[in-house]
Amino acid sequence: MQEYLIREATESDLAEITALANCYVYDKLSAPERGDGFLTGRFELNAMRKMVTSANSLVTIYQQQLVGFVINSKLPHQDYPPLIQAMAQKFPAINYQNKPLTSYNYFYYGPVLVSKPHRGQGLLSRMFGQTQKLLCGKYDIGVAFIHTQNQNSLHIHTHNLGMEVVGQFSFDENNYHILVFPVG
Repeated sequence: MQEYLIREATESDLAEITALANCYVYDKLSAPERGDGFLTGRFELNAMRKMVTSANSLVTIYQQQLVGFVINSKLPHQDYPPLIQAMAQKFPAINYQNKPLTSYNYFYYGPVLVSKPHRGQGLLSRMFGQTQKLLCGKYDIGVAFIHTQNQNSLHIHTHNLGMEVVGQFSFDENNYHILVFPVG
């Protein structure tokens, strides 16, 4: 039986990451499939390249196939899509551990995905733990967002991974939770 390999993402992974991500976006899934979780937006290779090369990201490989990823990023504010910029505008008014989010050195955690056939193996938890180790000392906290309709992802990230919901924002008639977790 072959093991899962979790390693840092490289430029050679970008096409597979982007293709896999686009298989799990909201409008490509049926309503029952969305119940298992979904990604927000569409993903383009160049945007994914910028994110992956800006902070340590991870992929999970099984039998030489990419089956999961955690994309971490720290780009200049203007390089993010409008959705992320809308979220960041809320940061000065949101506190985490009695300090405004803007007082922390933070990175963005996400998008993240484990393909459906490989869920339930603890892969996201392992990638999350590796993210914390890789980025410890570089950042204070990670920041993520989850669509309010994506209850499965919210449950996994808050109950299984220990993230804390610190706020909400709206964009394009959709509502999102803002989540934070310590890196150190």
